[in-house]
Amino acid sequence: MPNQRFAIPGGRRAVVFESFRDWHELAACCGEPSELFYGPEGEKLPQRLVREKRALEICGRCPVRAECRSHAQRRPETYGVWGGTTESSRSAARRASAVRESA
Repeated sequence: MPNQRFAIPGGRRAVVFESFRDWHELAACCGEPSELFYGPEGEKLPQRLVREKRALEICGRCPVRAECRSHAQRRPETYGVWGGTTESSRSAARRASAVRESA
């Protein structure tokens, strides 16, 4: 069986702190292939949308979705699907927040 990476907090960096393990062990994505949550370099938009839809379906049934989303916002995680959010949705939220703060 080939080596397979699994979805964990920190994504490609794979730096996992103990407090993340507490909630991540309960996550619906625990044990799922990381490629589902982190797209490859050069991924085309149609493939990304399909992949993200599948990942968001898993997030939709996750008991720790709020903790995961909070982690992604605090960190901030710039890559991957976290807590029912995508890279683009988190980026848009950060831009909107910056505009509100500067007003």
